[in-house]
Amino acid sequence: MKKLKKSSVSLAWLARAKSAVSPVSAHATQDRLDLALPRGWPDSGSPVFWRWHRRGDKPQSGHVTDLRQVPEAARGARAYVWTPAGDTVLTSATLPTRSPRKIVQALPFALEDRLLGDPETLHFAYRVESDGSLSVAVTAHERLRHWTDALAQAGIKPVTLCPVTLLVPWALDCWSLAFAEDEVLVRTGNASGFVASLSQAAAPSVNEVSFTDGGSAEREAVPTGKNTGAVFPPPLLAAALQEAAQAQKTPEYLVVFNAPAGFPADAWSAILHVPVRIETASVWEKQAEPLAPLNLLQGQFETKGQITSSLRPYIPAAAMLLIWMLGTMAVDLTDWWKLRQQHQEYTRAMTSLLMSSFPETKTVLDPAAQMQRSIDALLARTGNRDRDLLPMLAKTATALRADTRVRLRGLRYADHSLTVELTWPTPSTPDAIRTALESAGLSAEVLNLTPRAGEVDGRVRLQPAAARPVTRSPS
Repeated sequence: MKKLKKSSVSLAWLARAKSAVSPVSAHATQDRLDLALPRGWPDSGSPVFWRWHRRGDKPQSGHVTDLRQVPEAARGARAYVWTPAGDTVLTSATLPTRSPRKIVQALPFALEDRLLGDPETLHFAYRVESDGSLSVAVTAHERLRHWTDALAQAGIKPVTLCPVTLLVPWALDCWSLAFAEDEVLVRTGNASGFVASLSQAAAPSVNEVSFTDGGSAEREAVPTGKNTGAVFPPPLLAAALQEAAQAQKTPEYLVVFNAPAGFPADAWSAILHVPVRIETASVWEKQAEPLAPLNLLQGQFETKGQITSSLRPYIPAAAMLLIWMLGTMAVDLTDWWKLRQQHQEYTRAMTSLLMSSFPETKTVLDPAAQMQRSIDALLARTGNRDRDLLPMLAKTATALRADTRVRLRGLRYADHSLTVELTWPTPSTPDAIRTALESAGLSAEVLNLTPRAGEVDGRVRLQPAAARPVTRSPS
C-alpha cells in the first residue's frame, strides 16, 4: 500500500470545534489554574501537570509531585481540575423527569446494568442535553474524596472536577483522540468519551505524555523491525466505531492530538475505515480556556462557590423582583400617607363643626357619630324628626316602589321639604302619583308637568303630612 503523507486538521474542523464550545463565561477574565491529575493520584505520587494563566501574562506550566510546590498566587486562582480518565465512566441515560432530586434517585437504577460496583459506593454527576437526554459521569465516592481532600490540604478549592477525557478538543460529527502514557483518550461528544488502553505489543513508545503548552509532548520514535504492533489501534476504539456505524453515527474523521513520532495515520484509517488526521498543535493552543462540560462536584461534593454559581443566573430575576417589591411598597406607603393626611383633615373639620354646632360637647371621640346622635336628640326634642331628609326619603322610596314604571330623575332637599323630579308613563295621572305619595305619609304638591311622547315629566314637592287631630268620643 502506498504510503501517504500525514494529514492535518482542516479549517472546517476548527469551525465545528468553535460551534461545539459553549460561550465563554464571565470568569474568563480572571486568573486560572488548570491541574491534570495522573492515574492513581495522590497515592501513586506521580507528578501533576499544572498550568497557570494570569491575565495579561503568558501562561506558566510545569510538573510537581506536591501541589504545595505550585506558586502560591496560582493556588489562589480559579482552579479547574482534570481527573484521571480511567476513574470515571462517561455514559448517558434518558429519564421521564426533570426534577434534580428525582434524577439523582433514579440514576443508580437506570444505569444498574452498566455498573460494576455497588451503586451505593458510586457518585453520579449529570448534565441535561438539548434533546432531553442526560450525560452522566460515574465515579467512586472514595476516589472523589481522596482528590478533594488532597486538594484542600494544598489550599486549592476547585471550581470543577472534570474527567481529562473532556479536555481533548472536540468538533461536531468528529471524534478526538489524545495519547497519554499507555492510554488513548477518546472524546466522542460534548460530554461523552472513553479511555482505551494500549497493549504492550501495540503501544507506541511514548514517554509520559502530558498536555503541555509547547505543542506535542515528549516522544520517541516508534520501534521498527519486528515490532509492527504500533500499527494497530486499540480494540476498544475499533469496537466503539463499529457500534457507532451500526447506529449510523460514524464520525466523519478522527483527530489525533499528542501523536507519537511516526504515528501511522494512514494505517489507522485503513483499519478503522475512518479518516485519521493528525493535529500538531497542543490542547492549549486549540483552546486557551477549556470549559468543563460535566462537573463532578455535584450533590454532597458541591461547594458553596458552586451553589452560588448555580444560583447566579437567577440573580437578575431576583433583583428585578426585589425592585418591584420595593417599588410597590413605596407606592403603598405613599398612598397610605396621603389617605392618613386626608383622614386627619376630615376629622379636624368634623370636630370643628361638631364643637361649633354643639358647644356643650366635652370630649370628642368620634365626631361623625357624636354629630349624628346630637342631631337625632335635637330633632326628638323639637318634634321635627319627620321633616328630616332621611325619613322623607324612606317614605318616598316606599311609595315609588309600588309602581316600577315611575322613574326618579333627581331630587333636592331644602327648608324641610323634598322636591323630586319624576317620569311616569302617559296612562298614569298626577293624581295617582300624588295618592301613592300621600298614602306613605307625605304631603305632595305637583309643581309642573311636561308631557312627552308616551311619558310625562313632573316635579313634586313633598313635606311630612300634618298630624291629624285625635278626636275623643263623648263620655
